[in-house]
Amino acid sequence: MSIPGHASLFFDLGAQKRPTVISIVGAGGKTSTLFWLAHLFQLSGRRVFITTTTHMFLPDHSWPTLFCREPAGLPYHVLMQPIITCFRSWKAPLGKARGFSPDAIDALARRSECDVVLVEADGARGMPLKAPDEHEPCIPESSCCVIAVMGGHLLGKRVGAKQVHRWSPFAGMTGLTEGSPLSLKALVRLVQHPQGAFKNAPPASRRVWFLNRFSQSENAIDERELIQLLSDGDVQAIWLGNAQETPAITRRFVR
Repeated sequence: MSIPGHASLFFDLGAQKRPTVISIVGAGGKTSTLFWLAHLFQLSGRRVFITTTTHMFLPDHSWPTLFCREPAGLPYHVLMQPIITCFRSWKAPLGKARGFSPDAIDALARRSECDVVLVEADGARGMPLKAPDEHEPCIPESSCCVIAVMGGHLLGKRVGAKQVHRWSPFAGMTGLTEGSPLSLKALVRLVQHPQGAFKNAPPASRRVWFLNRFSQSENAIDERELIQLLSDGDVQAIWLGNAQETPAITRRFVR
């Protein structure tokens, strides 16, 4: 399958909608995925606003960073910048910035100046896989797309509490036991479970499943399982690749 171009990826994301609000959840590369998407939109001439509903590391870029109480109250000229990262406060003990409530981001999305809003809407304590807690993820209702990220490099490897944030509910949803090999079937169950990968996704939002750090040469998968997910309507697109490489997406499946 050929490597998709920007137009194909933007279609998957529902990026024709203005503003384009995209929430990224899961584990195993949320922040790198967010920064990759920011570059992608910036290259296409779209203005990008980066934030979080939890906590996240600041970008390693020369992008301007702003702290404020209510992003919806920002001046016109701020929202017209090509790209900006914005947070509520700095959490020194964590070395991360604290973001805004989903309602605050929904209010921001009602501003006519908004173009693209990228939201890191979940936390995983640096682990490559996770299951949501009762209060997670924190997704704004204005999200037109939700991307669920998972660490694809663990496929075929033995997993347990050391690799998975909130192992107990993860095991319950996937049917895995401690130390058993991670199968694609198990991850599919996590995608399909109502309390799983796309928990709290707005009903009208597009769902993109991203197997990050995935190498086709190392991870053999049955593509029929992916196609069945699309046919059943569980997701609108599936991406395989690595957000820190170029190109980031090497294979794409879409309804």
